Amino acid sequence: MVNGQGTTVQETVDSHYVNDDGVIHAYPDNRESEYLSESLGLYLEYLLQIEDEENFAKQAAILQERFLIETGGQVFIPWRLYEEANVNALIDDVRIASALEGAAEQFAEPGYLELSRKISSAIEDRQHQGGIAVDYYDWSYQLAGNRLTLSYLIDEMTVLPKSFAMLDAGETEVFFPEYYDFDEKRYVKSDEVHMIDQLLIAVNRYDRGIESPEFENWLIEEWVNQGQVAGRYERETGKPTVGYESLAVYYYLWQYFERIDQSEFAKQAVQRAESLAGEELPGDLHFFDFIHYQMMMDEQ
Repeated sequence: MVNGQGTTVQETVDSHYVNDDGVIHAYPDNRESEYLSESLGLYLEYLLQIEDEENFAKQAAILQERFLIETGGQVFIPWRLYEEANVNALIDDVRIASALEGAAEQFAEPGYLELSRKISSAIEDRQHQGGIAVDYYDWSYQLAGNRLTLSYLIDEMTVLPKSFAMLDAGETEVFFPEYYDFDEKRYVKSDEVHMIDQLLIAVNRYDRGIESPEFENWLIEEWVNQGQVAGRYERETGKPTVGYESLAVYYYLWQYFERIDQSEFAKQAVQRAESLAGEELPGDLHFFDFIHYQMMMDEQ
C-alpha cells in the first residue's frame, strides 16, 4: 500500500521507525524511544494483512533473535527491549502468536506455527489465576500478575478461553471497568477513561455476543453531536478531558461501527482519520497510531 508521497508503508517504517538492527522504535526518527513487543506484533499483523511474505519473515527473524528469551522450558517475550524488562504483556503475545499462526497457513511455513504454539504454551502454563488470563507473568520472580485488563481479551486469544467470561462485568453504565483485580476480587474503574481501551472492550464484548447498549447509545450520540471522538473522557459525565484525537481511536471506532451495522458512521470515522493524518506521514506519530491507521486504510 502506498503511504503519503508515493512511498509504501514498509519503506516508511524502514526509513523512520527502525534502528540499524531492523528493530522498531516507538517514535519516528527517535532511536531513544521505546522498542516494544507491541510494535512488533502490530507490524506482523499488518504484514500478514497485506500478504507481504518477505517482510513478515524479516520481522519473525527479529522476534526470534532479539525478543525471544528461553527460560524454564518456556519462551518469554519481554514487553520492551534494551531496558530491564522481566515481564511480558498478554495482548502483545496473543497478537504475535495469532499473526504467526495465520502466516503459517498463508505462507505455508510450518515453523511459524511451531513458534506460535511455544508463545501460547507459556501463557497457558504460567500466565493465569485459576485458568483466567492475567496481564503478565514476571519471569524474574516466577509470579503471575494479579489483574486482567479487559481490553486485552481480543478475539485472537485462543488460550485460556474461560477468561472471556470476564468481559461480562454485569455493568449497565456507559463506560466499562478497565480491569479485574484478583486480590480484591472486584472490577476496577478509573475516573478518566481512555477511548482506545473502551472501544477495544466494546469490540471484544461484541465478538463474544455481549451487547453494550449504554456505551453504544452514548457513542452514537457523541458522534452525531460532535463529529469526533476525543482520546479520553470523564467517566461520570461522559465529557472529554483532552482536546486531542487519535488515529488508533478511529481505527477501533471504525471497527466498532462496522460491527454494529453503522456503516455510514464507519465511513465518516475513516474520513475523520484521513483529515487528521493529512499527507505528511509519519510526522511525529507513535508507531501504534501510524500502523493502526495503515491497517484501516488498507481495508478501504
